[in-house]
Amino acid sequence: MAPVNGSASVPNLLHALGLARQGIDDGVRAFDAAAQAVAADGTRGEVSARHRVDAIVARDQVALAARLVTTADQMLGTLLDVRA
Repeated sequence: MAPVNGSASVPNLLHALGLARQGIDDGVRAFDAAAQAVAADGTRGEVSARHRVDAIVARDQVALAARLVTTADQMLGTLLDVRA
């Protein structure tokens, strides 16, 4: 088994955290847009299935990005434990 090269892994983990943050931000914006569309539909008496689906997709995007943050955090903790 190859030795763990922690110094090369840390930038990758930081990049992953940046991507996760961007995913969360994008998901929150998409959810907000979908929620506004659902609210506008509701004032007309019908809610578009597309807007509901958009809200679900945005919710799932945020959840998956949050899981990436958790995984990167665990990996960084492991690297710190190995280096200590």
